[in-house]
Amino acid sequence: MITEPRRKDRTMKTSHEKELLLERTSVGRLAVTTEEGPYIVAVNYLFFEGSIYFHSGLSGRKIEALRADPRVCFLIDKVGPQVLWEQGCGISQIYKSVVCFGKAEFVEDPVEKRGMLERMIRKYVPSNYPLPPMTDQNVEKTAVVRIIIESMSGKENVLSPLHKVLPNRSSEM
Repeated sequence: MITEPRRKDRTMKTSHEKELLLERTSVGRLAVTTEEGPYIVAVNYLFFEGSIYFHSGLSGRKIEALRADPRVCFLIDKVGPQVLWEQGCGISQIYKSVVCFGKAEFVEDPVEKRGMLERMIRKYVPSNYPLPPMTDQNVEKTAVVRIIIESMSGKENVLSPLHKVLPNRSSEM
């Protein structure tokens, strides 16, 4: 499977750039294979020690798909403005994205599971926010999934002085 972007001029040059984007982005998109075909879902996640973690209920389409086939694709992106550009169709999108391919495995050890859930919570709440203790029952009824990354690629189109930023139409919503 080809994992490097076709446009070499837009390839993120270092693993550090890709890992920083994985650490700082809030929502990722998890793609799995079901009996009916591909399924993709947005998840909150944690990038920790080279793996991606997310939590879920103990059942559902995503969990059933992972139990049947652990192969996954995971995408994150940071979208910037649209810009006028003198190449192609004359308009381009500023963005950064990382695509990871790997295998999912369920975290079964209760201590590790609780630790990952606590790390995920800390990622999303202010550091000075007092967290209530997590009950054993909550840990037991939550699945924690680790994605072991087998390959990763990053792509970006950065804003340059050659671009003219267009007004944001999505703000009209």
